[in-house]
Amino acid sequence: MNLNYQTLKPWLGGLAIIAMLALLWQPVSQWGGDMTMLRQWRDQLGWLAPLAFFALNVAQIVVAPIPGYPVQVMGGVLFGVTIGSLCAVGGMVTGGVLAAWLGRHWGRPWLAERLGDEALTHWEDVAHINSFWTWWLILLIPLGDIPYFLAGLSTLRLRYFALAILLSRGPFTVLIVWLGDRAVTLPLTWLALFMALIGLVVIVGFSQRTRLETWARALLQQPSEI
Repeated sequence: MNLNYQTLKPWLGGLAIIAMLALLWQPVSQWGGDMTMLRQWRDQLGWLAPLAFFALNVAQIVVAPIPGYPVQVMGGVLFGVTIGSLCAVGGMVTGGVLAAWLGRHWGRPWLAERLGDEALTHWEDVAHINSFWTWWLILLIPLGDIPYFLAGLSTLRLRYFALAILLSRGPFTVLIVWLGDRAVTLPLTWLALFMALIGLVVIVGFSQRTRLETWARALLQQPSEI
């Protein structure tokens, strides 16, 4: 039985979240439901703390295959709704535009290496769409970071692509940050269950990725230029 990286990816992602929870369990259990120590640590970093969190949101798109949901939850826990949302949404938009710019700058060979030649071939016709509203729709579909890189093959202006990211994924990101902020008041057991649920969503989402992609390509097979 041949297992490739794409087959193992959802399980590796889920195991990574479980491992992160295991590593953090002891220090978090010492804080309990009181996040005072955690926010004191944040305050010691001063202005570097939100800047580092912003950079993490950029990096989780462009550099490392880190699921975005746990990062966004952490924004709510550390910074609250307002600053957490600004950093999370701002980092997501910046990372998405940077991924598109890299795809446009380095071209198809780089994208094929980054996404896989098969996935790129399947999506290539859709990627050349230049309609703002079609990209807004694509970004609404739970396809992970793929659309950010694929947009590099289009000629849509990057400022319009940034607006499409903001309008499509921004509201849900704010919701996740808000849930993270609310989680501060939850008992530790409920917080662990909440994070485990996010891990389950990541596993299910990645394991059903092929079906989602097939459905999305069929939906966008003959898009209209708006």
